[in-house]
Amino acid sequence: MCKAQAVIIGGPVKEVEKAGSPLRLSCVLSHSIEAPTYIFWYHGDRMINYDLNDGATVRDGRQGSELIFPRAQRKHAGNYSCVPSNAKQASVMVIILSSKVFF
Repeated sequence: MCKAQAVIIGGPVKEVEKAGSPLRLSCVLSHSIEAPTYIFWYHGDRMINYDLNDGATVRDGRQGSELIFPRAQRKHAGNYSCVPSNAKQASVMVIILSSKVFF
C-alpha cells in the first residue's frame, strides 16, 4: 500500500528567469484517499499561509494547493515546503536568477 505524500510540480529546484516574473508553486497530493484538513506553506521555517505579502495568494483545492507570487523578488528565493495534514510533506528550492545582462 502506498502512503499519501505531497509532490511539488517541477521540484526539487524551481528557477525564476528574472525578478518581477510570476512564481507559481503547485503542490498536489498523491495516494491520498481524503481531502486534507489543511495544507500549510512554509518559507524556510516560517509558515506563510496567514502572513502573505507582496500580493502573494494561496489557493487550496481538494487534492492540493498553490502558492502564487505575481511578481517574484530576490527575497522570495529559498526553500519552500508544502505540509498537508494527511500526507508526507514536499519541498522545493526556489532560485531567482539575475535580470542583469553583462556585455
